[in-house]
Amino acid sequence: MENTAVFTRQELDTYFASYVGMEGGNPRASVWFCDRSPNPWSEHLKAPLEPRMAPLSWDHAFREAHRGSMGKWLSHQRIARIMAAARAELLGLRDADADWKPYYEHCLYSSRGAEFKLNLFPLPVQLDGLTPWSRVFRGQPELVPKERYLDLCRYGGRFRFLAEMCARWRPKVVVCLGHRHTEDFVSAFALDGAAMQERQLQPADLVKSLRVFTRDDSTWIICPALAGPSGLTSDVLLSAFGKLLAARLDPADFAPASQARQAADVRPWQQPAAHLGQPR
Repeated sequence: MENTAVFTRQELDTYFASYVGMEGGNPRASVWFCDRSPNPWSEHLKAPLEPRMAPLSWDHAFREAHRGSMGKWLSHQRIARIMAAARAELLGLRDADADWKPYYEHCLYSSRGAEFKLNLFPLPVQLDGLTPWSRVFRGQPELVPKERYLDLCRYGGRFRFLAEMCARWRPKVVVCLGHRHTEDFVSAFALDGAAMQERQLQPADLVKSLRVFTRDDSTWIICPALAGPSGLTSDVLLSAFGKLLAARLDPADFAPASQARQAADVRPWQQPAAHLGQPR
């Protein structure tokens, strides 16, 4: 780490119970994507720890600063393919495959865009691909071993913050990436009592299992990760998933100017009453 401060459990809990470790975008959007953890690691621990009171977005300054790296962010590119396919299906556009790159370069995770990207846990699984977790966080007793850190998020403020965020904004669809993290998705979004059904995504000869939860007006789709040999990685699968997503959306979900939820900036979640902003 970049400093030698030792953080208390309370300091870390307060810090993690915020928008830290999320790519961000528009929490008022109808589509959320939830991964296990961020990649790459853009918010290193620094003293003093200051909770992130509002989400980040991929604005012009962000895109210019990361122009040289964005071509390597395959998972985010695949989310752009999904969203471009969903938009094409809803708006009757002809060539969604050609549309994904402009979507990635100009629309993905924008502050008034069609999606929001969050993560269950605020720190990345692999910090640099080489250094063990225990070495990176040596001297931080609340982060080592890693399971202590994970439990702090699960049973502390992080998961409560995720559940409260979702309850406040009420997205139409939350896409949860990775079957192996199903237990954490169910816990974070309090899905124990939600109706659940198994579905299959089968474009051509490819078959992928989906676990679909519904509660009130929201749907959670737990799907394969966007990486690995068994993940949603092919253009065919991503396009098919986008079309499946479109069935739960409306054209207005891709027209930010017409969305009633764009009236105000996101307010700090800690504020009383409207601490996560106004629900839709």
